[in-house]
Parts: sequence; structure tokens; C-alpha cells
Amino acid sequence: MKTSCFGVNFETNHVLAPTIPEAWRDVMWLCVRNGYDYIVKQGSYVGQIRRQLPYVTIVIHEPWQRPLAPIMPEGSSISPPASEESIQDYFSGYLMNDEKQLKEQYTYGGYIVLQLPRIIELLKGSEGATNQACITIGNAESVKLSDPPCLKVVSFKVVDGRLAMTVYFRSWDLFCGLPVNLGGLQWLKEYVLQELQSAPSLKNLKDGELIAFSDGLHIYEQYFSLVDQLNVDKISITQ
Repeated sequence: MKTSCFGVNFETNHVLAPTIPEAWRDVMWLCVRNGYDYIVKQGSYVGQIRRQLPYVTIVIHEPWQRPLAPIMPEGSSISPPASEESIQDYFSGYLMNDEKQLKEQYTYGGYIVLQLPRIIELLKGSEGATNQACITIGNAESVKLSDPPCLKVVSFKVVDGRLAMTVYFRSWDLFCGLPVNLGGLQWLKEYVLQELQSAPSLKNLKDGELIAFSDGLHIYEQYFSLVDQLNVDKISITQ
């Protein structure tokens, strides 16, 4: 897919960006302008106000471009919510690690590590011609957890000779979570790509788009002042 039409469609809550840092910036602007406000009564940060988008689609055309971490405006006093090191640590220590730490009910890696070999097998065996290479996060018991997994689906597809990844988040912290999540998932995609390129029939496979959906992408009240510093539009509470 070739495109030069990068930007935000405020009517459809659709963001098309060249890189992960630019997607983060554009989605933040979209959430400030189109989000609705409510007080959290169940879940993380009960009692806080969330500015949340009812739905959003994010398409990142070249997610492999470094840096993966957000780039702060020149002269800004705001610390970036992620670094290249923290993103790589998230990939290796959480997405690819099935060991739970004290008080953790689960890790994404606990689901990903078990399914990843089969995902790679499916893609290799079909030479990329399959819709079955899809990882699910959670199970029938997850809904009973006090904090169920936010990431629910990680899907891989080969499209026009490129490995694309699509993810779905039921709930998603825009300011701090999105940069680390998408950066780590891009590392995961690159890992799968490297594994696939070892097959003769897929040796010329290239990296592709990263697509994200969410019906719960939000900004927590504690970050409102930081978000206002980074955007022309400001958050005005409507709750």
C-alpha cells in the first residue's frame, strides 16, 4: 500500500501516520477534540475523569522506522512516556515472557508465548496465505479478573508481500500506554518476520503496516495538563 494522505480524519476517528511517534501525536489530538468525558466507576483509577474516544482506527504505514519512542517538542520540559530501552524491555520482559511477577494476575506473554510457535508454523506452512495466524489474549475466565487484559487480539497477515499486524485493545491508556504497547508489538512483528524469512518461499517478505483498533482509547485526568502542553486544542471538561 502506497499513500501520502497522512493525517487525522475527525469525522471517522481514523488516523493514518507514517510512524509510531507521529501516530501517538495525532491520536492525542483526535482524543482531545472528539473524546467524551466520564468518571471511572470500575477499573483502573476509579474516581478519575477519562477523556475517551468511542472508537478509533490507527494505521501506521512504516512502523519499523526508528525511533519508536515519542519525540518531545524542542524545549519541552515534559519527559517522554517511553524510551527505546523501555520499549525493548517491554518486548523481551513482558510480551515474550510468560513468568508472572508478584501480584500479577497474568502477562500478555503468558498467552503470546504459548501461541507464537503455531502462528509462525501457520504462516510458514501457508506461505502467508492464511487468515488463521491470530493470537488471542485472555480466556473465558479473564472476565472475572479485577483487571482483565486490555490487549485482546494480535493478528498477522501477509499482504502484498509484507507482514502486517492488526491489534485490538478493549481499553487503552493513550498517553503512557500506547507508545510502549505499539513499540513492543512492532518488535514482536519484527521477530515473527525474521522467523518467516528463514523459509525459502518467504525470504523476500518485507515488514508491513501496524493497524490498531480500540473502543476504549483514553487519556487519564492525571495527564490532562501534559496533554494540553502538547496540543493546540485544550481539554475542556464536559462531565
